[in-house]
Amino acid sequence: MVPVRCCLGCRQRESKDLLLRVVAENNRAVLDDSATLPGRGAYVHRNAECVEASLGTKAWPRALREPRLDLEELTLLVHNEEHTKKNRLNG
Repeated sequence: MVPVRCCLGCRQRESKDLLLRVVAENNRAVLDDSATLPGRGAYVHRNAECVEASLGTKAWPRALREPRLDLEELTLLVHNEEHTKKNRLNG
């Protein structure tokens, strides 16, 4: 049985395999694609909508128990997803 986690963006419960794990490392949110980095993890769906929704709240600092958390890597992920989506639509 696969563990179930909650997406910080849409709050839906989903199989852990379908979500992106993020951990706090040196006050930064770091993507953990291999799900092997140590420490507390939080999860979000692998789409720009959920990541963007999660960035508009205090969900990440609370979930990772890191009050001064730099979310730059997650912000870049949203911009890259949007850029990729536009490229697919245009051509």
